[in-house]
Amino acid sequence: MTFLGKIFSVIIALLSLAFMVLALVANASHRNWRDAVLDPNNGLSKRVRETEDLNKQLTLSRQQIEDELSREQSARQTALASLQSQLDELKNQLQTAEGRLQQAQAQNNELVQTDRSRAEQLARLTADNKSLEEKIVTERTDRDQLFAKSIELTDQYNQALGLLATLKTANDGLVTQMTRFKEVMDAKGINVADPLDGAPPERNGQVLAVNRQSAMVEVSIGYDEGLREGHELLVTRGGKFLGKLKVRYALPDSAVADILNDYLEGPIQRGDRVDTTLE
Repeated sequence: MTFLGKIFSVIIALLSLAFMVLALVANASHRNWRDAVLDPNNGLSKRVRETEDLNKQLTLSRQQIEDELSREQSARQTALASLQSQLDELKNQLQTAEGRLQQAQAQNNELVQTDRSRAEQLARLTADNKSLEEKIVTERTDRDQLFAKSIELTDQYNQALGLLATLKTANDGLVTQMTRFKEVMDAKGINVADPLDGAPPERNGQVLAVNRQSAMVEVSIGYDEGLREGHELLVTRGGKFLGKLKVRYALPDSAVADILNDYLEGPIQRGDRVDTTLE
């Protein structure tokens, strides 16, 4: 026998052994289904009959319960119809009573309104009568005072005419002097907005921006308002003093100022009020 033949012999032997094991397993698991169905003690046919009997009993009980429920529903519907009739009758009575009550309330409100209107009219007439009497007295007094005042004003008017003539003459002289003064000031380059003692004029504005790192702020008043380098400003909010600033340099319509920490009493914010101070 060749080596290949030996291999086939071993394979055939193994397959025979496997088929034998499968046959033993199939034989061990075989069940007689006929006995399982027809067994009088615990067979499936007995269980089916018991289930059918139980189903018939449950069906009969269900029918009885449905009949009782139908009778109960009929009785309750009859009672409900009777109660609904009583309820409808009571609603009609309530609507009738409410209608009468509304009519009575409307009549009462109308009478109250009429009484109130007449009382208010009487009060107005009384007040008007009293007011007219007071006006008559006041008009008579005013008429006498106006007559006396007219005489006094006539005298003052005549005096004012004489004074006006005098003032007009003086005004013509002052206009001539002011024209001359302006010509001299323009020639000398003198600005009338400049303060005489170096102090800033009385101006107020507000904080436009705050730079906390450099402790500087920008304000809305500048050189054109008479602000100069070194001028000091007060910062307030709602009348509360917050601190003092010192102008570093002034632009035509704004200025940059340093925050003086020695006078700082609160954080300065955009929109705070700024006022000039006298040095």
